Amino acid sequence: MLRMIAASLGLALALNPALALACTSPTPPRFDGGSGGFKGSVLISVGRMAGVVWRAVTIDGIPVPKTADIWLSVAFADGKVSGGTGCNRFTGQAEMDAGELILGPLAVTKLACADPVAMELEAAYLKALGEVRWFIFAPEGLWLSREDGSVAVCLG
Repeated sequence: MLRMIAASLGLALALNPALALACTSPTPPRFDGGSGGFKGSVLISVGRMAGVVWRAVTIDGIPVPKTADIWLSVAFADGKVSGGTGCNRFTGQAEMDAGELILGPLAVTKLACADPVAMELEAAYLKALGEVRWFIFAPEGLWLSREDGSVAVCLG
């Protein structure tokens, strides 16, 4: 079933090249401390990633079609997080610091989704969000990674 999802999502990406603009690399850029300016640099500042509606581009390296409506938003002031899974919505709390992001617990609505592929995407997204420990923001996107450094979700 995962092969079918990967194939259908790959086809969606091929048919919609605009999805390829964000998260162009499977691994996040490395933070090297930077030298001032923001153009082309990598940021770990919470303020830069908060207050934006981020759309999922990949989940565990598998492209997400724009029509899936999978998104995440984090409020800077109080650390509240909200989002959509394509089928349901969620809300919760985020622990944030320079480069660190831990989400949860998340309260998720329980609406059924008629499309089994959308249900599998939702399950993969929620699982990935539960594993997030770090973030890196660059002009190409927002990478959310696990403790081991693997990319759970890339958003643009």
